[in-house]
Amino acid sequence: MKNAVSRIAIVIVTLCLAAPVAAEEVGLPFSVTRVTDNVLVFTEHSPWRSNHVVISTDRGLVVVDPGGSPAIARLLRQAIANELGQRRIVYVVNHHDHWGHSWGSVAFPEALVIGHEDSAQIMEATANFVDVRMDRFRPQLEEALTELAEVDPGSADAKTARERRDQAEWIISGLSEPGFEVRTPDLSFSERLVLDLGNLSLEFHYLGRGHSATDTMLFIPEEKVLLIGCFFFINEGLPLFGFQPQLDVDRWLEVFGEVLDGDAPVAHVVPGQHALWTPDELRGWRDYISGLWRDVQECEAEGITLATTQERLPVPAATAELAGVAIDDEQLQAYHRANVELFWRQLKENASALFEQTLNERGIEAALARYDELRLLPEGEVFFSENDFNALGYRLLLDQQVEAAIAIFDLNVKANPESWNVYDSLGEAHMAHGDRDRAIELYRRSLELNPDNGNAVTMLERLGVEP
Repeated sequence: MKNAVSRIAIVIVTLCLAAPVAAEEVGLPFSVTRVTDNVLVFTEHSPWRSNHVVISTDRGLVVVDPGGSPAIARLLRQAIANELGQRRIVYVVNHHDHWGHSWGSVAFPEALVIGHEDSAQIMEATANFVDVRMDRFRPQLEEALTELAEVDPGSADAKTARERRDQAEWIISGLSEPGFEVRTPDLSFSERLVLDLGNLSLEFHYLGRGHSATDTMLFIPEEKVLLIGCFFFINEGLPLFGFQPQLDVDRWLEVFGEVLDGDAPVAHVVPGQHALWTPDELRGWRDYISGLWRDVQECEAEGITLATTQERLPVPAATAELAGVAIDDEQLQAYHRANVELFWRQLKENASALFEQTLNERGIEAALARYDELRLLPEGEVFFSENDFNALGYRLLLDQQVEAAIAIFDLNVKANPESWNVYDSLGEAHMAHGDRDRAIELYRRSLELNPDNGNAVTMLERLGVEP
């Protein structure tokens, strides 16, 4: 199973101007915030709290983040019409390649889709797993329906269950529509793109590898609005950054510095999900990254271990203030230690990257031999990550290299025998290969280690057996 954030919790606060709520009045699943006269944020009433941004220009409307399926995208189109009238939509922007923020593009056939140049290949690969996406939401739908039958319809629990039910229905119904296809960008860029749309200009900046391989930031200087996409992913009130094995930290800092410290001021910051930020909040997290990156590099240059580095680098006081009172000290310490490790491993040879290089150059047998060689090196020379090897296995699955994926997941099981996730992933690969009995065995082992693994339950049911 791919790594997933277990729980998301954040308080939505109101920044900017008071906004009309016409979308809510007609039962559409959005709250609308008018950031400026020309920039509106439609926040989705779902567990993701995705922010769909609409920019009004002289040439027409620009929709940023069309959502994860044509079903939610059509609801967004209706909400936009309620707020701004039936106006021409000229562009749809994908902040990054993740399906949950880009597959709704098909609901805007008249518009050109803009995204980073690497998006198309990634999106074409993930399009092979439309059924997998729907399968992951079927348990959510069943659980939400069960809960709704048991709770007070007017309770907060019922409201949350309805949002989970609705999200699952949007995904399942939208992706199962006849003829559904993943739409890739029509207009792409590598590092920067500027569009002149009359009254407004849109400045696209490639941030580099972080939350995804194609993270993009969009600045509207005339409106003083900066859209940062899902670069910061809110988990339990804290912004995660860096889901990719290899990160472009220096590029992040360069691009954020160019915009935040440039001549054109920033007054409003819109993340891809949840509450709007202030510019000072973004600067605070930028400074946290900058200081942490500097300190980790200094420790690595001394040749000290990761554990010693984590002990030497306590949570900066400013970061505790940014995190707020909702985060306890234990959470904050764990968050900071994870970030130290995240940056520390960027300075080491990555075992999964070396494995993948050998795989691409000489095939799976040579890569397996290379893995054994890397395991014999002194501790600290290379960095082994369960998550990185898991991600490599899924990339091979997406590329239909099922036997190679099985070999990698099998390595991960042997290296991490107490991890429920590695058994789940190996089970999925064997299921794709048609090895039903082995898949059942692996999913059941994953459930033994983690009884809350809903994906294993779903897959066992699909395989026709009791969990």
